[in-house]
Amino acid sequence: MIEGDDPTAGAADALTAAGYMIERFDEDPGLWRVNGEVMTGAELLDEAKRMGLIDG
Repeated sequence: MIEGDDPTAGAADALTAAGYMIERFDEDPGLWRVNGEVMTGAELLDEAKRMGLIDG
């Protein structure tokens, strides 16, 4: 998969642009730290959708 096609990375970029602090876990790339809260990729997508930053 091309990184640009990854919806989770796109959601992370959108949240970062909106002022969120986003970090990916090196130990488990399926987990993200979003403003200090650990989230899965699906939860990250849901947060971006909830905030109206991505379509869905």
